[in-house]
This record gives sequence, C-alpha cells and structure tokens, in this order.
Amino acid sequence: MAVITIGTGGATWGLTAETGIFIQSYSGKVGREKNEVRDNVGDVKLVSYYNPTRKVTISGVLLGATGIGAASPGAALTIANADGNNGVATGSIYVDDVEAKGTNTAFKDITVNATQYAGI
Repeated sequence: MAVITIGTGGATWGLTAETGIFIQSYSGKVGREKNEVRDNVGDVKLVSYYNPTRKVTISGVLLGATGIGAASPGAALTIANADGNNGVATGSIYVDDVEAKGTNTAFKDITVNATQYAGI
C-alpha cells in the first residue's frame, strides 16, 4: 500500500513480506537472564545480565505450507521481519509453538512464537 507520511521523518511504516503468509503482525522482545548477588543483609551488591535472547511472535493469513506456514516446534525459522536491534543482532531463530486458527467467516490464521538465541 502506498503511504504518505507527514511530519517527523525516520518512522517506519508497515511490515516486510513473508513466505507462506500475508503477514499481519510481528513483535520482537529482547531480554537477558539476570543474576543478582546479595550481601549478608539482603541488599543487591552485584548484578549480571547474560544470555541475550529475542522472543519473536509473527502472525498472518496462512497461504500454504512453506516459510512461516511450514513452521513446527523445534525447527529453525527464517523471517524477513527479524530486526537486529536492541542487543540481539545475530543467532538462529527456533520455533517454540505454532497456533493455527480458523472460523467459518474468515481466512485461516497462523501465529508462530519463536526464540532467537544470539550464541547459536
């Protein structure tokens, strides 16, 4: 869809096309495991953040059994909308779970939840 943007520049509109679905939404949440060390009275004196990961959720209208449409738990996943910002710029994405949904008044949808591991 052609978009006219008025105002401050730098904002990004829309999503990148994906194989196997008409993408409707993408989200990526970056986190790290945290270890807190407390002293003898319970005050936090040392904190470490390690093992960066990105939790990915992608959903759309199912188009077939390729790309996102072929996702299955434990399988590697390649997605066009994976951004490399906020601390996880490298690593593979592995599917955690897949949800397919259909009704008698709409097209079949698929939602895939996955995790990107920076060290794999």
